[in-house]
Amino acid sequence: MPDQLFDTRTMLEAVEQMHTPSTFLLNTFFSNQETFDTLTVDVDIVKGGRKLAPFVSPKLAGKVITREGYTSKQFKPAYIKPKMETNAEQLFKRSAGNNPYANETPAERAAKQLGKDLAELNDQITRREEWMAAQVLVTGKSIIQGEGVDLEVDYHMPAEHKVSALTNAWGSTAADPIADLRLWARQVAKTSGRRPTHVVLSGVAQDAFMKSEQVHKLLNTRRVDMGQINPQNLPGGVVYLGFLNDPGLDIYAYNEWFIDPESNELAPMIPDGQIIMGGSGTRNSRLYGAIQDLEAIEQGQVEAARFPKTWKTPDPSARWLMLQSAPLVAMLEPDAFFTAKVV
Repeated sequence: MPDQLFDTRTMLEAVEQMHTPSTFLLNTFFSNQETFDTLTVDVDIVKGGRKLAPFVSPKLAGKVITREGYTSKQFKPAYIKPKMETNAEQLFKRSAGNNPYANETPAERAAKQLGKDLAELNDQITRREEWMAAQVLVTGKSIIQGEGVDLEVDYHMPAEHKVSALTNAWGSTAADPIADLRLWARQVAKTSGRRPTHVVLSGVAQDAFMKSEQVHKLLNTRRVDMGQINPQNLPGGVVYLGFLNDPGLDIYAYNEWFIDPESNELAPMIPDGQIIMGGSGTRNSRLYGAIQDLEAIEQGQVEAARFPKTWKTPDPSARWLMLQSAPLVAMLEPDAFFTAKVV
């Protein structure tokens, strides 16, 4: 039935079951997810602490300790609502002899087409979220620019955790990538109290990293041989390079691209020559603000990561499909990350 097929709950269930494009950064560093029914979301930015509990005589009152180490801010997430004209409804009216799906009912063909249309919109939103994750990890900020929107969310990653250039760029004879990673991991642990677990290299950084003879000597690939890492289970564009016992880091290369809306050309998700260091156990989250749509309000679905919507226009006659989301990829522990331009 056409009306049942385009029901919001039916479409929402379809979206939840879809496979998504590569979300390696989101899944590794922003695995937590939370939805809100408000236009703004609360972000608690956590700072590492090193206080010792004070000694005191058992005959004296306990010492009062002030709560420190985080700042609470409110941000308004970006709003995304791509739409497209869908021809799913036309498949109800097309006769079986005039289409390549002769063994399918009109309802099955329409459901398949609607699923393709929803998947396309969902993929675009998910890819934008992955882009937001990369941007936050590389700059410590989320810059949201588009038609009618221009804002910046600064998570205050420490300046000393962002290296724009190296004296001895990786790939040169004087470079020592392992010493650099050891130094940076120590800096992260000192500032945040967190031990980084992952290093993610861009393709260019990967090439320079693998030129080091020291890397080839010390890079441990036995985690693959022992089955702890299964390369076949890694998402598209991700290559596991190995484990460095010192300083205790899993090394990955991430070759994923997106079409830059300004140049309409492919661009790397992680900028060429850039590396990201961080821990997979941090509190970072994907936060979703309220869906700003009357139908979502009427149906009690303003608190959702995705909200599909469909409607008809009489002239020109068409059915439209739109998927809405209000994501914020939030870096809640900026001290626990490090980024560097190594080439």
